[in-house]
Amino acid sequence: MAENVDLQAREREGRGKNKARRLRAQGMIPAVLYGDGDEENTMIAVPTKVVDYTLTHVGDNALYDVNLGGDRGDLTVRVVDVQRNPVTGKLVHVDFTPVNMRERIVITVPLAIAGESPGVAEGGVLDQVAYEVEVETLPGDIPQEVTLNVSHLGLNEKLTVGDVTLPEGVTLVSDPEEIAASVTPPTEISEEELEEAGIVEEPSEEEAERATAAPATDAATEGEGARGVEGTETIPVEDRETGPAGQNLQP
Repeated sequence: MAENVDLQAREREGRGKNKARRLRAQGMIPAVLYGDGDEENTMIAVPTKVVDYTLTHVGDNALYDVNLGGDRGDLTVRVVDVQRNPVTGKLVHVDFTPVNMRERIVITVPLAIAGESPGVAEGGVLDQVAYEVEVETLPGDIPQEVTLNVSHLGLNEKLTVGDVTLPEGVTLVSDPEEIAASVTPPTEISEEELEEAGIVEEPSEEEAERATAAPATDAATEGEGARGVEGTETIPVEDRETGPAGQNLQP
């Protein structure tokens, strides 16, 4: 688990687009810190770059240390909701909730594949079905990700969420029988399916050359038929002049 991020947050007053626009112009974004127990929610402003960088490089489960002074004092919080501009992707709002470092919580963490599957080496296709799992852990032990080792996964075999490797102190909450990854034979596509999809196989270079040379060969053959031996012109029989008793006067 990564170290806690020091977040220089401050309370803000009022709502509305104009106030939010002014905050963003100062490099801050509006945020809400949920109340703990009977405490009310607190409207705060946090540095955009710090939160955006942490979300991108550490993940949603990062912990932040904030100091708001007053009754709330020092707090450890985590992100529970993020809003981004749907067009630009820029961060526009974040919600935080306090974290009790001595109390176990249920949280979702990313699932990563580790190792090389022998089934893939045989020509199979690795299909990752699960991309995250639910675990229970202390906030200080939240892993950035958990791994699934596929180094023994053969062709036509599968692994479940129960095969995921978990760090010490982290327990699985997701269904252990849920399929996490499998290796299947490649899908074979028939010629009919290719034709229906409009995919036409390109001819080989040899076939293309043969197709190009064919007309030239025919033309040469026709030229030879139109001329006699040693280049003399051959006259059709019906056009030749004939002598008495049908004797041919031409050689």
